[in-house]
Amino acid sequence: MGMTRGQWLAGSVVMLGAVVGAAVSAPWAGQKFARPEQVAAEAKQGEHKRTCITLGGKRFEWNFPNPPFGTLSCSE
Repeated sequence: MGMTRGQWLAGSVVMLGAVVGAAVSAPWAGQKFARPEQVAAEAKQGEHKRTCITLGGKRFEWNFPNPPFGTLSCSE
């Protein structure tokens, strides 16, 4: 038995979505994040400030270990 056109189209959309999702998330795969105890120690000192860049090119300071949604990159 073969697949219907609808099944073939649905399968193709799923595979395309998987490929696009992998391509979009690949830059984040190598990202290093700070350990929680390191963040707590640096927060007490108040010296650690990360500079992040949004997708639109705007720069801002971010004091948390995880990058906020919509950022292109953050400094270590």
